[in-house]
Amino acid sequence: MEHNSLSLEYDRNLIIRILEDINMRYIILFLYIIRNELFRDLKDPKIIESYNRVLALDEIYKGNIITFWEEEFTNIAIDLGLFKNIRSIREFEKKDQDFIIKLGDTTITLEGDTISVPADTLYLMITKKFKFLTKRNFNIALTQLKGVRCEYNGMIHPFIYQIGDEDYTLSDELYYILDQFGNIYQALKIENTIERFYERLKEILEKVIEFIAIFDSTLNNKQAIKKINQAIEENKDIIEYLKEENISLSEKFEYEKIDKSEPIFKDWHSRFIQLLRSRYRIENIEQEINKLRNYYSGTEKKYDYLEFIEKVSFNEDDIVDHIRNDLLEARNKLIEINDIIKKLNKKQIKLLNLDYERYLVESS
Repeated sequence: MEHNSLSLEYDRNLIIRILEDINMRYIILFLYIIRNELFRDLKDPKIIESYNRVLALDEIYKGNIITFWEEEFTNIAIDLGLFKNIRSIREFEKKDQDFIIKLGDTTITLEGDTISVPADTLYLMITKKFKFLTKRNFNIALTQLKGVRCEYNGMIHPFIYQIGDEDYTLSDELYYILDQFGNIYQALKIENTIERFYERLKEILEKVIEFIAIFDSTLNNKQAIKKINQAIEENKDIIEYLKEENISLSEKFEYEKIDKSEPIFKDWHSRFIQLLRSRYRIENIEQEINKLRNYYSGTEKKYDYLEFIEKVSFNEDDIVDHIRNDLLEARNKLIEINDIIKKLNKKQIKLLNLDYERYLVESS
């Protein structure tokens, strides 16, 4: 059979390769979700009519949205970020009926069987959930997706089409291929939940690392961290173990001859050990989250993205249950740590160190 159009039979590896690129992946998946979840593949005339009716208004009020749009349509639109001045469904519910809804200078438009999505609108939708995508990488990915070269015969397969100067739409061929694999919206939500948790974890970890550096920046290098973790795992005195392992520390850790029953030493030492142990616990949580991320990305990933979509769509091997339970367990651990860390600030830690160093000098 002559291979002229994009097909799963010939181009599965090509599609998988493109989806491995996170910049191109989200452009494809969001265009798919806009078409499939929001507009239901243009198979419901009532949705199209109600959408265009709202678009035709000079001013769009919350009351108009409630009157003309189905609740599910509104919820998906808010989740995707179609409204420029509403961030969540909860925020939308709190607004009065006469609150003006802003869709932006340009927004999604429907013409016949074509859904046109402005590049800026698409970029804002993606970065609402995946903040790491830069505008430069986004623009490069758009260009690449317009002309993907077939691995089978070298012909060009457009994964997306440009309409006018700034609008884009998903290739019909790619849409119907993706549609075979299940609930892409659910897969994207799961990935987003994992990634947002990971971002929050990194924020807390960076704060802990910053606090530890106030005690001694040496304690944040790889060799020191390795030895500190070994000491914690073997239930040894951390400072004594570091000295035995020839890790160079500042003079403030030479406290053998001072009175360790003094409140200032107890406060300084307990806070210091607490931060080291918190970092150790967060790093262990990070390892657990990376195992979840390995379901769909990373050098040790278990499934390509098409397989990941299938797995979560049908909860094969209870993958959704495992992810949910592991995330919940990790979340509870991180909340416990954060309850400690959020009460601290750099000024407190610096003052604690200054008071301790003053006491150390006076004791000497």
